[in-house]
Amino acid sequence: MKRLIWPIWILVAAAAPAWPRVAVVFRLASPPLRVQAGQEFTLCAANVGTANADIVLNFVSVRTGAIVAGKQVTLPPPGAAGAVPGAVPGVTVPSPMPDPCLITTAEAIVKAGAAPSGGEPLVVALMIVRHGVFRGAAAATASVQVTIAGANGERQVLASVPLYLATMTNGRNTPIEIVR
Repeated sequence: MKRLIWPIWILVAAAAPAWPRVAVVFRLASPPLRVQAGQEFTLCAANVGTANADIVLNFVSVRTGAIVAGKQVTLPPPGAAGAVPGAVPGVTVPSPMPDPCLITTAEAIVKAGAAPSGGEPLVVALMIVRHGVFRGAAAATASVQVTIAGANGERQVLASVPLYLATMTNGRNTPIEIVR
């Protein structure tokens, strides 16, 4: 019996890198937003959980399905960006916080591809929160702000739109989508 254990362990170790890396995905999306000349769209995310959040931010053209702009960022949990491990106790040394916002313009959305029907351009803001199976659960929220340049040159907010859960869930609000 002992002779069989070692060959089995060797086979398991050799096959381990071949196992697919499964990531559970949470998606938050905005409703389709109208695009008009001069507008700027800003999608910002915030980590509200206790673990790092691997986040992908995208603006997607509704008419063509093209990804107009995209960004991937890892956000630390709240309060973690202000302290550096190994620093002097009681002294807060700021560490660089990644930029949690993605910005695009109406012109970039229109340039991403005109719809065959010639309808008005529409865009959807999409946030994807990814994490591995053996990592702590990540929690994040996001919203998109639509702005336009005012008479004095400063940007004025036309709308602030929260993103909503777009991932299928079971009765316990657990995502049932698995990406390989």
